[in-house]
Order: sequence, then structure tokens, then C-alpha cells
Amino acid sequence: MYLFIKNKKILPKICLFFVFTIQAVYAQKVVRYDLYVRDTMVNFTGKDKRAIAVNGQIPMPTLIFTEGDTAEIYVHNELDEETSLHWHGLILPNKEDGVPYLTQMPIKPHSTYIYKFPIIQHGTHWYHSHTGLQEQIGMYGSFVMNKKSDDPSNRKGIDDLPTVPIILSEWTDYKPENVHRMLHNATDWFAIKKGTTQSYAEALKSGYFKTKLINEWKRMLAMDVSDVYYDRFLINGKYESQFSQFKAGDKIRLRISNAGASTYFWLNYAGGKMTVVANDGNDVEPVEIDRLLIAVSETYDVMVTIPTENTAFELLVTSEDRTKSTAIYLGSGVKEMVAPLPKLKYFEGMKMMNGMMKMNGDLDDMGMQMSLNQMDMNTVMYPEITGEVETSSSNRKSTQF
Repeated sequence: MYLFIKNKKILPKICLFFVFTIQAVYAQKVVRYDLYVRDTMVNFTGKDKRAIAVNGQIPMPTLIFTEGDTAEIYVHNELDEETSLHWHGLILPNKEDGVPYLTQMPIKPHSTYIYKFPIIQHGTHWYHSHTGLQEQIGMYGSFVMNKKSDDPSNRKGIDDLPTVPIILSEWTDYKPENVHRMLHNATDWFAIKKGTTQSYAEALKSGYFKTKLINEWKRMLAMDVSDVYYDRFLINGKYESQFSQFKAGDKIRLRISNAGASTYFWLNYAGGKMTVVANDGNDVEPVEIDRLLIAVSETYDVMVTIPTENTAFELLVTSEDRTKSTAIYLGSGVKEMVAPLPKLKYFEGMKMMNGMMKMNGDLDDMGMQMSLNQMDMNTVMYPEITGEVETSSSNRKSTQF
């Protein structure tokens, strides 16, 4: 035994073995889910497109467990292609991790595969396909693990609140494989679709005509914050939805996961400040915030309050490039809207980038160093602080449900 303990590479494996063994023995109960993976058609934009639904829905069903349970998940692959499921952020035996050709063989078409593992943690996570680009067309869902009722880490007024799983995602009418190909070809098509080309007309109107000329001469691409144009951003598979069961004074815990392939999202709440209580499945000291930026694959637990009656308060979710948004409403009555985030200062960013290249298009090491030293991207990314430009979307009116 001394030799095992002395070998630091072996010791963690032994510890994990005992953790999983003990959990398996003392598990509260086996919680079973049956997931039926099928081809489907969706219409988010007025066009019918192929997608993958699980149990007839997009996103996939929210899977809910309590720490100490044993998860038993039957995946019935009714596709004509292989699939798999990866449990993002979960601590589990390697063979259950769901990465085809690495921790398991793919789930063959028209076959059933069983994932079985102990739940040895709590928190908000999510799960998704790890086969090809299936995640981008519907195979993603929330994975929630509650604390035991007698867990000493339970926080009164937080862990006992009503919860709403929120999963953010993108949708494009293009096939994901075509998006991948266009990214490798460095096409400007996505910038054209998003209206972020920084044209000569825009440059002239904004007083940056000289900056645009230098940018073109140096063969610099137009500045962009995100690479892909998406037709829709979605919350729980919908462009807009309402949770009307909540009343004035109610506090709600939102378990938010970003299942987007490439988009960071800003979250703003019309009902006042939000309180972050967990991040990536880990409890944190509660902190009040005005808004929140959530990265790809990241999760946050956020507490919000319904401040007044007869009002539906908007939770506005906006892409980091501020080209589009999606929303849910908490409460019932007149919609209380969030002011849309203003358009980014792309020409300011273009001016900074120009200092990195020589006039012949070669990299300018000295210019780059100077540009990096002087670059303040806050000017570009936070126009609401440094001075607004034209807003990214038209004014919206409050309406009655």
C-alpha cells in the first residue's frame, strides 16, 4: 500500500475508484430516462429544415437528479447515422463520458445504448451529442443535479427557490457542415448577412473614411466580434416565451446554460439587478450584478425577483456582437422591456487594427506592439459607457399579453 501512496499518479485513480464504488453502494435510487433520438423537421425562419429531436423536442429533455442517485439513461438511436451523448462537466467513470472512439464506440443506427453512472455532485450542467455536428441541429439539453435535503451546504432562500432551467442556443438554416466550410474559406458572407461589413458608405457617414481606405490598402479584413451569422437565437428552443405563473415578490432561480456553438451572450433583466449564486455547477458567494456575459458551454445560476404585479419582466439575451437577441418574460401583464444594447464601434476597432500592418500588408512588429499598448477594446465593446452609436435594433413597445 505504501508503494501506491508514494506513486502520485496512481493515488488519484485509487481515490476516484473508492468514490465511485461507495457512491454506487449507497446511491439513494436509480433514476431512469429513455431518450429517443429521431430525425425531425423544424421551421424557425419560415423554411422547413432538418433537425434532430429527442423525445420529440428541441432542446433535449431536462434531466433532473439528486446527488447520490444513480443515473440510468437509455439512448434509443432511431437515426440512420451514429450518435453519442456527452455529459458536460460531470464527474463520472471514463467509459460513460460519451466521446465516440475515445471512451466508447458510437451508438449505431437503430440500436440502444445504456449510460449508467453515480451522481456524486450537484449543480447546473448540460449534455449534448459528441458525434459530428449533431449538437448544432438540436442535440443539447439541461442536466440538473439537486442537493440532498439534508446537505449541510444547503442555502436557505437560494437552494429552496423554484427553478427554471434555461438553455441558450443558436439556429442557422445553413447545414452546419456548410458553415464549417465557409469559415475555412474566410468568406465575407456572414458579415454581409449581419450588416457588419463596415462599408465605405458607413465609414463616410461615421467620419472614418480615411480609416477605411487605410484598412483596404493594407488588405485588412473588416473587424468582427463573431464569425457566424445565425438566423435565430433561442431560449429553450423558442425565440420568445413567457412564464406567467410567477407573481409579485416571487424569487426565481434560473439555471442557465450556454449551448451555443460559437456565441457569447449578454443577459439583461428588466426587473432590476440579478444575483449570481453559482457558476459551472459550483456555489459562489452571492453577488448582485446589472448584467451578465455567459461564454460558450458555461453555466450560471442566477436569482431574480418579480418586483411588481401585472407586469411581465423581460430577460433579454443578446449576442455579444449585438446583432440579434431573444427573450423570455417572467410574470404576467404588460411587458416591461430592456433597452436594447447599442451597436458596437467597429470603426474604432478597425483604426486600432490598422496599426498592426505595414502599407504593403506585411506584419509590422513595432506597430503591433504600439497598437497593443494603446488598444482599449472597451471603447469598441462597451459603447453604452464610452458613448453610444446607432442602436442595433428598433425601439420596442410594451404590449399586453
